[in-house]
Amino acid sequence: MTFDGTEKLIGTGAQAKVYLYKGFAYKVYNQTYPAEWISFEKEQQKAVNKAGLCTVKYYDIDDPHIIKMDLVEGDQLEKSVPAAPEEGFKLLARAFRFVHNADAGNTTIPPLFATAALTLTEEEKTQVLPIIERLSQKYKSCICHLDMHFLNIMLPPDTPLVADKINYTIIDWMNVRLAPPVFDYARTYVIFDEFAKDAVGFYKAAVWPDVQALDISEEDFFEAVKVCTILRSHEK
Repeated sequence: MTFDGTEKLIGTGAQAKVYLYKGFAYKVYNQTYPAEWISFEKEQQKAVNKAGLCTVKYYDIDDPHIIKMDLVEGDQLEKSVPAAPEEGFKLLARAFRFVHNADAGNTTIPPLFATAALTLTEEEKTQVLPIIERLSQKYKSCICHLDMHFLNIMLPPDTPLVADKINYTIIDWMNVRLAPPVFDYARTYVIFDEFAKDAVGFYKAAVWPDVQALDISEEDFFEAVKVCTILRSHEK
């Protein structure tokens, strides 16, 4: 596929750029990025659609390194947080609850344990897999986004940020897996600790009541943080 020059760059990530083109968003991956991983991402999105978690649809085109998708109108939550930080973190907590309460029956989303080892060294596997197995036996699994943060929550444009009232759309489901929710909360903790350490306390205060309601111990939470730290190190 080739663009005609009217495309507009609207997002840049480590492995892909996103363009607005003729009313759709196009995620253009680096040519070195494995095509089978892109195909897997498309299948993940279909499963997310089926679970009622996101209405954004992906469309097949003739280039295996480009994903055509519905355009989500609005702004990333990150834009609104500076003016209303408490509401921003409350909305983040609300988004976690929405995902974790989804119906995971008959889903094709794979469990975290089945995919976690794919990029790990043998030494890392001995650190990561026993923790995933132990926590998966201890806590009930659900759908986990595993990349939940302010950049992956879209809000309607020019709408006041009121956490319990505003509509939102969660995007970027590439990492979605079936896992105990402790891994979802831990993954976002790792992201804040990496990019915005001053926000870690606010984040933990916002989600900790939900973590405690699930009877997740602080020890298990930080065991999950250890797992997510190692897994994230392979994304850079």
